[in-house]
Amino acid sequence: MRLILALVCLLFNLVGYSQLNPILTFDEYIEIVKENHPMTYQAALLSDMAISTKRIARGGFDPKIEGDWNHKSFDDKNYYSLANGAIKVPTWYGIDLKAGYDRNSGEFLSNSDFLPERGLWNAGISIPLGKGLVIDNRRAELKRADIYRNVTDQERLLMVNELMYKASIAYLEWQTSRAFLEIAREGQNLAQVRFDGTRGRFINGDVPAIDTLESLISLQTRELDLSKAQQDLDNAVIALNNFLWIDGEVPLELDSLTAPEAIDTELLDYQVDSLTIIQDLWLAAHPELMLYAYKIDNLNLDQKLAREELKPDLRINYNPLIAVADDALFDEFNTENYKIGASFSYPILQRKERGKIDLNKLKIRDTEYERGMKNQELTVKLNTYINNINQTFEQYELLDTTVTNYNRMLIAENRKFDVGESSIFLVNSRENKYLESRYKLVQASRKLIINRFTYLLYAVRLQEVL
Repeated sequence: MRLILALVCLLFNLVGYSQLNPILTFDEYIEIVKENHPMTYQAALLSDMAISTKRIARGGFDPKIEGDWNHKSFDDKNYYSLANGAIKVPTWYGIDLKAGYDRNSGEFLSNSDFLPERGLWNAGISIPLGKGLVIDNRRAELKRADIYRNVTDQERLLMVNELMYKASIAYLEWQTSRAFLEIAREGQNLAQVRFDGTRGRFINGDVPAIDTLESLISLQTRELDLSKAQQDLDNAVIALNNFLWIDGEVPLELDSLTAPEAIDTELLDYQVDSLTIIQDLWLAAHPELMLYAYKIDNLNLDQKLAREELKPDLRINYNPLIAVADDALFDEFNTENYKIGASFSYPILQRKERGKIDLNKLKIRDTEYERGMKNQELTVKLNTYINNINQTFEQYELLDTTVTNYNRMLIAENRKFDVGESSIFLVNSRENKYLESRYKLVQASRKLIINRFTYLLYAVRLQEVL
């Protein structure tokens, strides 16, 4: 309990706590979510994963030190002692460089293992002349790492965008529940005043007992509405707490006295209007479409590797040899001292290689179809929500006028009732219509803002405009 209280106090410090009327504004709330929600930290991990993946791919070009030693001794005889060490340096162009030192001794060395007494230095180069000259697995993995980094950037945008949407909807539900509670409280207060007045007039003999009963039923109905509205508000606060954290580790809980700011029907209006003007331009760079583009890039890389497999595997190895001098580390270089070799292989039918090429072509084409369908799907969704926004705004304006007119009718009916020209039934009817119109106005406000949030969700722009 002490921890919860401490966290609540900290939250109030973050959002500007006021003892009389603590208000957590939408901007303050979203800022807390952006900076502290665990998903924000998860999104940041994607970039770190991409960096680690790139480091792994670069490891394919790391120099490597090798060493080998073998010794055989039997019956007091040194059969052989073979020792060698080398360093290999792979390069971007598929050429491998190597330098090493060999020293062998023993009574039963084979002719190929016989070396000068002080050992022999060697340097070498291995050059691919066919397969592996244009691209190989090492270079491909490094390019894949760059593609993966771009993919994680888009995935991070999608994650944060989804978080902003869910968090915004939770705040809007909080606002809506609070507004419904205020309407229910007003309705309960009106019913209480009417019941008290009717009961007093019944005692004085001005109205029949049935009017008192009708007023009581109306009061009880409003009290039930108020209880339901309070329950919905409590549930909305519980849902909102899911988005309030400290440093992605410690959850926060809102104090029951904290209230949201009033619903702003102009929220994100300008941002949505600005985006619709250039919708076709930025849609091409939509993260979901970019993921398809990166998938195609990866398939094209597979295709290059597959085409490389059609070439013969021809590699030439050349190693100049340098002896160790009596008084120096290296003897004079002699171009006639060397090792040279070549290796060659080539699949005759190439069915495996050509099958890979054909399969990659089909995968690329399939991904292009998927991207085209996704582009159309996003276009339809965005246009649908633009239409929803326009229609809902018109409904909101009509309902706003309706609320004003119902309020005027209620005031007039109350005046008629006060002078004995109306009845409890008519007053209740006018009052119910007025409260119902207010509920509908709040619902229209909520629907209007949800449509804007949803448009920006599919546009993946929430993280930019909030």
